[in-house]
This record gives sequence, C-alpha cells and structure tokens, in this order.
Amino acid sequence: MYKVIIVDDEPSVKRSLKTIIERETSSFEVSAFAENGQEALDLICDTLPDVVITDIRMPVMDGLRLAEEIISRGIQTEVIIISGYSDFSYAKLALRHGVSDYLLKPLDVDEVLRVLSLTEKKLGNERKGIIERSEWIALCKVEAETLAKHMWVLNVAAVGDQLEGIHERLQTYRANSARLKEMFIHLFYLLQAEIAGLSGNRIQLKTLPDYEWNGQAEQLKRHIELVLQGAMDEIRHIRNWGSHKNMLESVKQINQNFANESFSMMNAAELAGMSPTYFSKSFKEEVGVSYTQYIAKLRMDKAIELLSDPNNKVYEVAYAVGYNEYAHFAKVFKKYYKFSPSEYRHSLEG
Repeated sequence: MYKVIIVDDEPSVKRSLKTIIERETSSFEVSAFAENGQEALDLICDTLPDVVITDIRMPVMDGLRLAEEIISRGIQTEVIIISGYSDFSYAKLALRHGVSDYLLKPLDVDEVLRVLSLTEKKLGNERKGIIERSEWIALCKVEAETLAKHMWVLNVAAVGDQLEGIHERLQTYRANSARLKEMFIHLFYLLQAEIAGLSGNRIQLKTLPDYEWNGQAEQLKRHIELVLQGAMDEIRHIRNWGSHKNMLESVKQINQNFANESFSMMNAAELAGMSPTYFSKSFKEEVGVSYTQYIAKLRMDKAIELLSDPNNKVYEVAYAVGYNEYAHFAKVFKKYYKFSPSEYRHSLEG
C-alpha cells in the first residue's frame, strides 16, 4: 500500500481526494493531511510518504516551493501538483523541475485515477529496481570473493565460467547498457579490493573507460574478460618469485596430512596458491614424482612402520594411513611392495 499525504488549505479538496483514493483505488491510502507547505514538509521528513499531492497556492509555503524542498533534500517521493487553470503555467514549470504530474481544478475523478495509475506504475518500477539492486549488491560480495580466488590460482576456466554465469544473471534484469555498467562496477569495486588484498596491493584492476560501454551487453562482457586476463597475467608474473616457497609449504602440509583421506590435491593446490592443473605440473617439476606417487610413498612408508609393530592389527594400519577400505589398501600395498600386508606381517613373525 502506497502512503499519500494531501496538502491543501481547502477542506473540500482534501475531502474529495480522500474519498476518490479510498473508494476507487486499492494501492493507495491517505496517511496524513497538511494545511500548507511548511506543515507538509515536516510531515514528509518524518513519515517519508510515497506520494504527495499538493496545491500550488497555499499560505506560508506554496506547492512549488514545497516540491523544490522535497527534491533538494533528496526525499524519494512522487509529487503531484494541483492547480487552477490560471496557474497552469506554474504546473508546467513544476513538471520541468521534477514534479511527477499535475491535476487541474475542479478535480475530475477519471483524471485523478489516471494520474494515480501512472504514479502506481512508476512506484512499482522503482521498487523493482531497488529490490534488484539490493539483490545484486548482496550477491556481489560472494561473487567477488570466489572470482578473486579463481584468478589468484590462475584457474582461467573457472573465471570464464563464473563470468558467463554473472553475465547471464544480469540479463534477467533486462537492463540497458548504463544499468549494466552500474551493476558491473559494484562487482568491480569489490573484486578490486579482493585482488588488492591477495596481492598485497601490487595488483589493481584496470578501470572501465566510459567509451567502452557504448555497445551491447556482449561487448561489455568481452571488455571485462580482457581486464581480468590482464590481471591474471600480472598475477602469474608476480607469483613466480614465490612458487618454490609456496610449493615447499604445500609439501610440508602434505607430509602432515597424507593420512587424511579428505585432504586432496585441490587442498594442496590452494595452499600453494595454484590451480590444480598448474600445481600438478609444478609439483612434479619441483619434487620429481607426481602428487599421487608422492602420497602413495608416504602412506606405504608409514604402513611398513606400523606393520612392524605386532600390536597393530593389519586392518587398523590401513585406516591409520588414510584408507577407509582395507581391500584398496591391500591392493596398493601389494602393487608397491610386490607382497600383501598379511604376507609382510607373516614374514616378520617368521
């Protein structure tokens, strides 16, 4: 329900408008009356109505001055001016200064309903825009964090997929180029902050120049892709100095977590600040064996150590080195040592 304040020093006009609004509309309700512009301004600042219907000629503060005060204070209220034929030129002037519409005296029911119908549509569009903007801002933080993580580990495919998803979501808003620019800029400010934080302020996303935004949505997306590609090139450059150090830290964590079956190469790659593909390649170059081979060796070495203690049951050893299924452990163990865990235990007993 949209709240309406009626401002007029003639009681008959206020009564007529209230009757029309209450009997003929279902979306508006009269929340207050005022005798002049000053009294109305105080009410408007306190209650923030959706619509103000005000006469032009009133004592203390007239309707035009009231409209100017509402606009200058940034109050989001639709203002409808009431004027007589002699003041029609003032009503047209008011329209050029932000007033939504006007009504002529004597009031005509159909004309009042026509103006209210147009106002209702405008208010509905404004509310929809506010809701969409709020939804997008809420999503931006999550999108920016995820996108920054993908960029930081040079996961180009994930960056492309996420950007495509963002682009498709924006299309559901049916926004024009100017609106798309506004929404993308919200994302960019947050993404820039995320990348700056990850890089120690060594990387700043390039700005989006205005002339790049004159085309269609696909062109906007393409320009953003180029900006992100440039940023990832910088990330690739500045991260090379630390690749050895990062890999050593990752290997340290692998050595501590090899028996944790939930610890995966994805976790190790994140610790090294690399995409899984880039990490796999770098790991083999740095360590000399693949990640899978390295994990297997750690587990098998530990298994031999544990099996050497007769107090440890064979199936318990399997769980202790990261295998939830004994059959899988036994298969890997035999492939690695050419004999089964049980055969190894028997050899110790013999």
